[in-house]
Amino acid sequence: MSHCLQTTLLITLLVQLASGCGSDRTPRELHPAAATPRNGQRAPFANTPALPRPSRPSPRRPTTSTPAVRLVSVDKPVTPQPATPPVPLTAGVHQLFLDDALISDRNNITSNLHAPRKFSANPVSMPEPSLEVDALLYGTVLFDEVAECFKMWYFTGRAGTQMAWTLAYATSNDGIHWKKPDLDVIAGLRSPANTVMTHPLTENFGEPFSVIIDRHDPDPARRYKMVYRYLTPLPGMKALGTTTATSADGIHWQPYGRVQMPAILDIGHFFYDPLRRKYAVYGRLWAHRRQVQLAYSDDFKSWTKPQLVADINDQDPPGTQLYSLAVHVDGGQYIGLAQLYTRGTTHLLEFELAASRDGRTWKRVHQGENFLPCGGHGEWDRFNNSISGNPVRVGDELWFYYGGRTYRHSGYGGNDRGTEEAQSLRARVGGTAKATDKPAAFAGMRSAIGLAKLRLDGYVSLSASYDGGTVTTVPVIPGASSLHLNAAARWGRITVEVLDQQGQPIPGARSLPVESDGTDLTVRWPAPAGSPLAAKRPIQLRFTLHNARLYSYWVQ
Repeated sequence: MSHCLQTTLLITLLVQLASGCGSDRTPRELHPAAATPRNGQRAPFANTPALPRPSRPSPRRPTTSTPAVRLVSVDKPVTPQPATPPVPLTAGVHQLFLDDALISDRNNITSNLHAPRKFSANPVSMPEPSLEVDALLYGTVLFDEVAECFKMWYFTGRAGTQMAWTLAYATSNDGIHWKKPDLDVIAGLRSPANTVMTHPLTENFGEPFSVIIDRHDPDPARRYKMVYRYLTPLPGMKALGTTTATSADGIHWQPYGRVQMPAILDIGHFFYDPLRRKYAVYGRLWAHRRQVQLAYSDDFKSWTKPQLVADINDQDPPGTQLYSLAVHVDGGQYIGLAQLYTRGTTHLLEFELAASRDGRTWKRVHQGENFLPCGGHGEWDRFNNSISGNPVRVGDELWFYYGGRTYRHSGYGGNDRGTEEAQSLRARVGGTAKATDKPAAFAGMRSAIGLAKLRLDGYVSLSASYDGGTVTTVPVIPGASSLHLNAAARWGRITVEVLDQQGQPIPGARSLPVESDGTDLTVRWPAPAGSPLAAKRPIQLRFTLHNARLYSYWVQ
């Protein structure tokens, strides 16, 4: 009897449950979060972690059957991939196109190298007839903002004297017409007496590297700084390394007095690195071929051990050597003027452009294309070019001063040798010079100094034709709200679109077209929207070009 009663009760319970499941009332959806305890009650599954509450679906939009919450294995958590941090755009720093470091995408865009235009009235400075045996730009041309004039230090020799290695000085008001003043440094010189250092009167003076005006040094006696090659006296004139000198006026120099960089034995360039806030020398390394090494100094006295930083590569023609590397900073990066020597073939010295983000790792820009080539038939700079390290900004142009010669580098064995080289200058190293050597006067012209001009920021441009092209930056954080372009779009247009960090267009963040040519063109935005750069959030910039050329951009 009791067994039948239990069976009856069980059947009744099953019927009630079946009728509840078949009810016309729709049951409330149970989200996983519904298992979370309420009012301090214990969770029904104590070992199950509480899951986040999904967002409530919009009542006006249908929802899919995809679960709102994904269960992830605790043993193998999903690790998000680190995103590339946005690059800050410092206000006033022009972003050039020497490399693709800040470019994420280019479509239908052409990169163009632009060589500076040689001045039609070159050369701007020549050797004094019957007095100077050469005028070589182993030295520097700069603009002194305090004195409001151009200043030049160049390498020459005084004919008929033992002053075969001489640093001379000249000034100019316009950078084109130069004066060689009579100075009081060395008595008894014929006019123009513009010699400021010479071997052997100046202790151990050799080829000059570069001269700078250092406004950072609190000592006015060290306002001018120079690095030069250190030689033993005549007749040996053996190179022992590199040393320095300082001056209050750039005319009266005080040598350091001993070798400071014994590993740098030959030509180089020197400048103050504003990015590292150090003095830097890019000098020659003599190994199995010519290479370039780098040394730093914080105080202009103690220098680091030079390290190899630049050399030729597999794309260079056989026999090519890297003769020197003149470096300056522009656009927040390092720009190098790589002097290439085609040893064993033409024996020419010409320049290609190089770029670096750290001053140590270099890449040629448009390798194989000359940035400053030698002149053609009938030109004064026919064979052998040298250069002043830093270009001088004049208005909307960069002025590059360089030296040219009408004779090839020594070692050339062909018939097209050029004019006679000043052999008493070439024979000075290695013990072949004599104590009585005196460079002879030369009736013709075999070396001089010229000028080449480049549009501001005009090293490389990105361009497209009428079919259009786009350039998109990596994520950046603008340091200012006004966007500026250096561009040529007079017969076309450039528009700028602001994207979010994921590359999606920001609504309303498309500029008005830029349709003019200039080195400082302000990008305009639709009036109601204002500048989308004002928020200073991570963004990307997409430049769309139609029959236009873009040289640089920056925020201000």
